[in-house]
Amino acid sequence: MSRRAIKAITWSALAEKIPETEKAAFTAFKAKSDQHLRRMNANPEAPPKLDWAYYKKSIPIPGLVDKFQKEYESFKVPYPVDKYTSEVEAQEKEIHVKIEDFIKESNQRIATATKEIDRIKSLLPFSEMTMEDFRDSYPEHAINPDKPTVWPHIPEVQPENEKGQPSHH
Repeated sequence: MSRRAIKAITWSALAEKIPETEKAAFTAFKAKSDQHLRRMNANPEAPPKLDWAYYKKSIPIPGLVDKFQKEYESFKVPYPVDKYTSEVEAQEKEIHVKIEDFIKESNQRIATATKEIDRIKSLLPFSEMTMEDFRDSYPEHAINPDKPTVWPHIPEVQPENEKGQPSHH
């Protein structure tokens, strides 16, 4: 991991995906990230090289400069370990699978709806139907002469329901 990872963020592409309600939080996050990037870029990537020979000649204490040199050269800035990229990529794959499933299901719903639209278009228009045509096309809504109903012709007010029998609808 290095300090270059932060430079790979495409802010404009990310901004397009942020909902309106989150714009303020996104702007604050970007400002914080930019501030961090500026502070990081203000420092060199590698520590400055020191003239150890000069210090060895100038400082009379034996071994002190060698000790400092060894510590200085062995010092490494610990970068955080990237343990999230793999998780994010795994989530992305799962989401792509869900998107594909949603597309398949949607296409099936579209096909079903298209068949129903075609069926409805093939029917006679109500203005041209007779009562018999209506009964043949919509038996569940048509008047049944063998079983008349009372106004307002809804299941809850029919005489058979007042006797404690369940409605048929």
